[in-house]
Amino acid sequence: MSVEHGEHFGEFIVPQGTDPFYVQALLLSEVVKRTLSQKAGIELSGHPEIKKVPIVDFMRRMRVWGLDKFKENTFISTVNMYESKEDMDKDKVLGAIVLYMEGEFIPYLFKRLGYPDIDDEEEQDIEDAIGTFCNLIAAKFKQGIIQIGYKELEMSHFSSYQGEVSGGVAYDSNQDFKYQISFDIRYVKRIVVDLTMAPIPKAKLF
Repeated sequence: MSVEHGEHFGEFIVPQGTDPFYVQALLLSEVVKRTLSQKAGIELSGHPEIKKVPIVDFMRRMRVWGLDKFKENTFISTVNMYESKEDMDKDKVLGAIVLYMEGEFIPYLFKRLGYPDIDDEEEQDIEDAIGTFCNLIAAKFKQGIIQIGYKELEMSHFSSYQGEVSGGVAYDSNQDFKYQISFDIRYVKRIVVDLTMAPIPKAKLF
């Protein structure tokens, strides 16, 4: 299944036996890279940096704050993934995508994306903008997952915040690690994406 206009994410050259979770992180990094290039004409300064880091949790939710990604003015957007609509109705989360973006970069990005001007003094405008981008990459990731042999997942609408996510983000609490993916533009880190995901069932062939 193509993501858009024949776009495919299913061809990854990785050694046999590579951790499936790492392959999913590679997929997400490729989704962000292509979205920036194809939609905004923005090229990365180098390969995305992918690191496996421990999840910090509180009351069975993943703690999310911006100061460990950017020194100031960080906006955050989150999307949750579910194995089925039934699991979504039960709030049984399979995973989460958490997008962090430097506040001053957001108006520039959306100008390049061709969206109407956003008021960088209006917090709601910025939150809606980063949420739109998070929703876009999550939808492409969802389609890419199908292409590499997994079942189709359900995804939530985005939620956006400034600085931190008060109360944390829902995730599968059996997971101890997440992948943190950093993207440099003009040799400055501008975007970070976290991925946490429980094992995804393979698609049924028949």
